[in-house]
Amino acid sequence: MVGYYRLKELGFRLSAGAHVLRGGEVEPLDAATALLKAAEQEAERIRQEARDAYAAEKIRGFEEGLEQARMQAVGRIVEESRVLDDALRDIDRDLTNLVIHAVRKLVDGFSDQDKAEAMVRAALKQMRREKRIQLSLAPSQIEHFRRSIGDIKAGFPEIDLIDVVEDPSLDPPRIIVESPVGRVDGHFAQRLDELEAILRRSAVVIAEEDAAEGAHR
Repeated sequence: MVGYYRLKELGFRLSAGAHVLRGGEVEPLDAATALLKAAEQEAERIRQEARDAYAAEKIRGFEEGLEQARMQAVGRIVEESRVLDDALRDIDRDLTNLVIHAVRKLVDGFSDQDKAEAMVRAALKQMRREKRIQLSLAPSQIEHFRRSIGDIKAGFPEIDLIDVVEDPSLDPPRIIVESPVGRVDGHFAQRLDELEAILRRSAVVIAEEDAAEGAHR
């Protein structure tokens, strides 16, 4: 038997004052009180389970949201990286075109004689150990080089003789420098085309390396 009964909650009514209850009348109160306590405990257990389930669901939802946010962030980084790579490739291509255009524009500012002299000096540097050199030129450039060959040769004291000859098959500013052991074809337009091809190949290689590096990130 318990010492205190929650009669109102159990549906019992007693008049005011002290009352003495027989054992048979108390037994239902004990049983009802025990049932009420058990019901309260079960209700508390259910509430606790609900709170635990709510907390777990909240954590799961947070973790799922965090994972989704991470995935979205990764997706944005991948997309931004792709856009950046595309932009860099465009910049590389535009820069290559700009360099090629600038070089050609710069070269176009020189006369055929200036271009031919530059090619002659470059060829003589390659053959500076030779003693006798033959310089073949277009007919329109013969007179100029016969007058200026002395000044050019002064920069190459190792060479004893530079023989200037006319070659009708050449178009200015193309020149040919020959020695007993070698030959340099100073084809200015061809050298520019070769330079352009090198620059474009380099741009392609750089773009491919950047793309491969991006694929491994």
